Amino acid sequence: MTTSAIKLGTAAAVMALLLGACASGPTLAPKGAFVQGKNTVALDRDWSLYPTGMGPKTKMLTLDGPLLNRVYVSDGLDANTPLFISQTKGDTASNPAPRGKANMSLSEQIEYVATAIGALDYQKVETSAPKPVTVDGAKGVRFDITAKTSEGLNIRGVAQAVSKGGLNYYVVYLAPETHYYAASLVAVRATMDAETLK
Repeated sequence: MTTSAIKLGTAAAVMALLLGACASGPTLAPKGAFVQGKNTVALDRDWSLYPTGMGPKTKMLTLDGPLLNRVYVSDGLDANTPLFISQTKGDTASNPAPRGKANMSLSEQIEYVATAIGALDYQKVETSAPKPVTVDGAKGVRFDITAKTSEGLNIRGVAQAVSKGGLNYYVVYLAPETHYYAASLVAVRATMDAETLK
């Protein structure tokens, strides 16, 4: 089997998983406040909300489709609740999804998000340029992400992690490096700037 055939087969399998996860189809997340539990962000335009199965307290938003850009917003996660669950491996006793812990330091938050992104079958996940943020009096961190798909597509992103009351809140943006990352970056940063925790 040729490399091209393998890449096409892998891409088809990923697409089938995404379509299966989205069998009920996307719903509208209108411009304005988007509430995920106690975590609220502000959307500058209408987005699509996809049912993801990525984690019981994580929702995925997209402008152009989940393969082109995605923003994940989580409610407060404790040590028992994963940010992401692999669509191919699930969350089992033999292959548990990565979980954080209460009261993580900012560097631990960065490390956890990178590990959790790996559960989405991204490879070579790296983080850089951490900057402190404050959301409703809680200290957090915003940082850049680079990764690759299994087919070698370069992915870029930015994430924000904040801990409050022993729970961890995340906003994670991922998109292909070519065009799509930059196209939505300003909107995503504004979304993160407007995050509130109730």
